[in-house]
Amino acid sequence: MRRLTTCLLILVMLCLSRGLFAGDDQFDAYGGWTGLKGQKTGWFHTEKINDRWWIVTPEGNVFWSAGMYCVRFGGLPEKGTNKRVYQEACKKKYGSEKEWVRLTRLALKNWGFNTIGDWSSGSIIKDPGFAYVIGIDKSTKAPNVIPKGSYGYFPDVFDSRFKEGAREEIKKKLGWYPFATKDPWLVGYFLSDEPSWYGSKNRSPSLVDDFIGLDSQAAGKIAWVEFIKSKYKDIGDLNNSWKTGFKSFDELLEVKKITEKGKAKEDKLAFLEVIALEFSRVLAETLREYDKDHMILGTRPTRLYPEVVRGIGKYCDVFSMSGYELNQGYIIDSSFSQKMDSVYRNSGKPVMLGVSIAAQDTKLPYGIVKTQRDRGISYWRYLAKASSHPAVVGMHWFQYFDPPKKCYDPKAANWGLVNEKDEPYQEAVNSMSQANKMVYAYALGLADFVPDFGDTSVQIQETSMTNTERSTQYAVRSTKKIELSNAGFEEGNKAWAFQTWKGKPKVGVDRWVSHSGKRSAKIQGAGQGWDSAGVVARHKPRFVLEPSKQYRLSGWIKIKDVDDRAFLRIKVKYKGGDSDYFETPDLYGTQDWKYVEKKFSPRQENEVEYFACQLVGSGVAWFDDLELVEIIE
Repeated sequence: MRRLTTCLLILVMLCLSRGLFAGDDQFDAYGGWTGLKGQKTGWFHTEKINDRWWIVTPEGNVFWSAGMYCVRFGGLPEKGTNKRVYQEACKKKYGSEKEWVRLTRLALKNWGFNTIGDWSSGSIIKDPGFAYVIGIDKSTKAPNVIPKGSYGYFPDVFDSRFKEGAREEIKKKLGWYPFATKDPWLVGYFLSDEPSWYGSKNRSPSLVDDFIGLDSQAAGKIAWVEFIKSKYKDIGDLNNSWKTGFKSFDELLEVKKITEKGKAKEDKLAFLEVIALEFSRVLAETLREYDKDHMILGTRPTRLYPEVVRGIGKYCDVFSMSGYELNQGYIIDSSFSQKMDSVYRNSGKPVMLGVSIAAQDTKLPYGIVKTQRDRGISYWRYLAKASSHPAVVGMHWFQYFDPPKKCYDPKAANWGLVNEKDEPYQEAVNSMSQANKMVYAYALGLADFVPDFGDTSVQIQETSMTNTERSTQYAVRSTKKIELSNAGFEEGNKAWAFQTWKGKPKVGVDRWVSHSGKRSAKIQGAGQGWDSAGVVARHKPRFVLEPSKQYRLSGWIKIKDVDDRAFLRIKVKYKGGDSDYFETPDLYGTQDWKYVEKKFSPRQENEVEYFACQLVGSGVAWFDDLELVEIIE
């Protein structure tokens, strides 16, 4: 079905070399490619055509959204002063916002971007000629279910104030863009941005534990109890399932903690999906009171818990996700295709990604590649990978301009394609422009070429691949082991420091419990949360972690009654003074030996400060058979 003739291939490549916008007869007024047709509805929408998903323009032509966040004249205020360096520079350079709009839109088109992302100025989108999206900010009117002292805000979605707040935010944003609801140039709405699905303990289903911890009168607590009552015919049935001794369902209203025995965790995960459904339903139905025609682009979760993805997917047209960690600069996550497959399978909707790549050759910290040249190449390689996946329909770059050095975000980096003087990073822009103009060739399976970084990475050869080969072109082929002496603790505490970082946990070698051999490291907690932190650490180890290489940290962990978390961690310190932590997924509760791993790539030259096994909070954790390898792709 997807095979094209040689003539069509030549035509497509010729069109791509000429640009993506009106004035080129192979692209419609909205930037859609006229070589592949969908339905003409008068609005942007999605369709699955020949086994891959597309956004389709109001004129009925396929459209792959290459977007740019935060295209706004006001820039960002400098923290502590409210000075707007970018805005002042633009006023001086252009004389007026109108002239800035004209030249900025022209620049974005020349660079191959076809969508203006959310958090952009009304002035940049109000005139026809550029597809755009709108972001609705989340309201904080509903009570926060995440307890005080923990990071994040998540609303009690069952509280009537959640819907009230959503309506207020939607009305406010539509007041800024009064033309939007009837505008065919509007692609759709993001209804929130990066909600705190991770809860107070930064894991799944911690958010459900936060709902369980609410007072008995809270709407979310009542919803939890009603959900449990709907699952079990009587309290005896519940007690058999959870291994508990409750006398009535009403008793659950006063209980603020449920241990995960029996099927309790299974029920928590099921309620997490109920939360996601209610969160998404309220936002979607409230928007539809004002706009029934434009797409809902989701809420960009940073955590892809299956229950959350399923809940969001039911009430959106496109499942959008941040996913910045999938492109690590010089390396794309080796499980990218599998993760996209999983998101699509759980959401049932086409996917839109976020992307942000910062370089180190500016005066801003936290760059993940060395130069602007590398930055452009990194984007090109990632765009080729993303657009080749049949479920991915767009990718939006965060953001247009660099933030001020004193920013609201302490980890602000070289986000922009222009600096604070509105001067383009030309080496990055040159590569990104070429990449954007090849996106339809990648999406149609007509091109495999990606540029090479040079000495810092292995080039992906331009070859003819089957769909199966294409989906696994980043699959791991081999590994190179990094020598870790006494990684199984068979020599006791040799090469390791057994320490307590807070509280009075007990740390030592267990001669009776092991995954293999005869020994393991053991940490027994002595308090709640970070009041108790025990570690088995190797400080300033001899191995070196190099940027542009991918590594896998792994080991085996056994746990008993762990209240908070057990994990493996590597901490690195970069030359600029900032640090990164690479951690395996958290384990908690009671589990027999379980393999854990974390794949990662440091973003620049660094010093490894320590390699550690760690237990936070109460319970007991054993660690054995640790391993660190370099992944050879």
